[in-house]
Amino acid sequence: MRAADKEPPKGARLNFKWSWEKATGAASLWCIAVGVLMMALWLAEPAGLAAAHPGLFGMKFNAALAFVVLGAGLLLAARGRMRLAALMMVPIFIYGAIALSQHVFGVDTGIDTLLNTPFVDIGTSRPGRIAPNTALCFMLMSIAIGRRALHQKNDIVQVALGFITFIVAAAALVGYAISLDFAHDWIRFTRMSFQTASCFVALSIAVVFVGTEKTGYNRLTIAAVLGLLTYLILLAMTYYELARYESAFGISFSSSGNNARGTLSSLVLISGALYGALVMHLYFSSRRARAMAADLAENRARLAAIIENAVDGIITIDERGIILSTNPACTRIFGYEATEMIGRNVKMLMPEPYHSAHDGYIANYQRTGEAKIIGLGREVEAKGRRKDDLIIPLDLSVSKLDLDGTTIYSGIVRDISERRASEQALIDANAELEEFAYRTSHDLRSPIASSLGLLGISRDMLAEGDIPALGQMLQRMEVNFRRLDHLIQNILTVTRTRLMEEDERPIALRPLVAEAIDALSHLDDFKRIRIENHVPAELTIVSKPSKFQVIVGNMLSNAVKYHDPKEAEPTIDVRAFRYGGRLRLSVEDNGLGVPPASRHLLFKMFKRLHPNRSFGSGLGLYILRKSAEALGGAALYEARDKGSRFMIELPDGE
Repeated sequence: MRAADKEPPKGARLNFKWSWEKATGAASLWCIAVGVLMMALWLAEPAGLAAAHPGLFGMKFNAALAFVVLGAGLLLAARGRMRLAALMMVPIFIYGAIALSQHVFGVDTGIDTLLNTPFVDIGTSRPGRIAPNTALCFMLMSIAIGRRALHQKNDIVQVALGFITFIVAAAALVGYAISLDFAHDWIRFTRMSFQTASCFVALSIAVVFVGTEKTGYNRLTIAAVLGLLTYLILLAMTYYELARYESAFGISFSSSGNNARGTLSSLVLISGALYGALVMHLYFSSRRARAMAADLAENRARLAAIIENAVDGIITIDERGIILSTNPACTRIFGYEATEMIGRNVKMLMPEPYHSAHDGYIANYQRTGEAKIIGLGREVEAKGRRKDDLIIPLDLSVSKLDLDGTTIYSGIVRDISERRASEQALIDANAELEEFAYRTSHDLRSPIASSLGLLGISRDMLAEGDIPALGQMLQRMEVNFRRLDHLIQNILTVTRTRLMEEDERPIALRPLVAEAIDALSHLDDFKRIRIENHVPAELTIVSKPSKFQVIVGNMLSNAVKYHDPKEAEPTIDVRAFRYGGRLRLSVEDNGLGVPPASRHLLFKMFKRLHPNRSFGSGLGLYILRKSAEALGGAALYEARDKGSRFMIELPDGE
């Protein structure tokens, strides 16, 4: 995906943004440097330098000090010292207001020489007096920087104040360049100096353009409007200058009926119209571009969100097989972080023989166009290698993308381990069901068939009057029917274990074990077996009671049925304890145990390991295992020197 991105790299965007933030520091340092230099010149009083280059002293001492304060205030506002920066702007505004009032009302307040008495007269109206346009700009800039300090952001008022300051100062600078005195000399012999104009331009640029995007205005549009207004004002000043010369000297600049002012007026109208049309075009183009950029950003964000939250892994590689991008699902599937995969060959995610053959496969596809996976339009099964070297089955589809002369490959991978496990579980369940159906039908039919035969024999005995033999036949039929009833009960238990829905609730283990022991009192030899209940009285578990009762009952009945009749003191010990967030229940006996050759048959259906010791269906341990698995646990077996230990481990639902 990254190869298809059209926007600048992230680093370039950061540098561009940071360059605008640097404008604040640059403007501040420029004003401070110029101000300090001019103050030093005025304090040094170099008469020879002033006589040779009077223009160097155009910025007065008071104005130089004001610029130092303005630059420092702007810098402090950018550094977060808001209150101090705002307070520093107050004397600057007062100074500008007093200086401007001297021109407006024709008064002398003495502020011009308050801090420094000029050692040389460079032709100004009053020693130390600043021009009215300079005083106005000081007022505007102090308000703009003060608002920035108080509001901690740019706003439309700051932009407007900086706008006006820039036009006044830029017109003065251009006036020096084209020798248009009125551009910087609003009142004769009182002009805005070149140094002053440069400082105001720097400050106004920082005020107008830093943080402007947050106000909703485009920088390019503002720059174009600034240029247009400055140009029109310069043309108007030129028009005024020509009119002043015609009036002062009684001359005309054209021998025809049209004078210079008419020509200039036409030029102003035509050029202004053209420039205005250009600005409008730029404005609407920028709005259109911003709308398109916003739509593109929204679409990219939506696409990125889809990719980032996709369940399937999405990987892009180049023609050499180098990974260009991955999504979070790839980390979940393969175990590698994105930084560990990007920049490496995709064969790192493949086991052998695919690992060694992958580069040759890509080269062969590029040479012949013969595809085995790429562009087939369907998923194929493959294998992947996780970070822990576990081999996992995958569904894989690959497509080829040609972008601006560059070819990349996009792959979608899906971990099908769970699906494979489910399929295998379904196969095992079907096989188990088939065996269950076959063995059940066989075991059900066997006692029925035997009983039918015994009924026929009994009928003959009854006809012959052989009553004693008839009693034996009836006893044998009773055994068959008991066996049949036991099998049916086990079948019902298996079915109930699979299908029954039951809520979990707290179960006290010791009383439940005691009840299960009492329920076995009818079994043969029960009284000679010592059964010890070691379960702590306070031990409880949150589980499903019916399934848990089935588990305990089967563990105990199995231990009782297969006790060793030759053992002098047959014992059964029941224990339970918690460990590692799980609960273990064990039933340990010194009975017959399980022969090593038969241990692989434990927990299988219809497997009786001691068929001559006790009759049964062979479903007891199978029911035990299934019940434990239904509760999220497992059934375990450990052989002892004498006897067995059967255990179940369940999640501790306390």
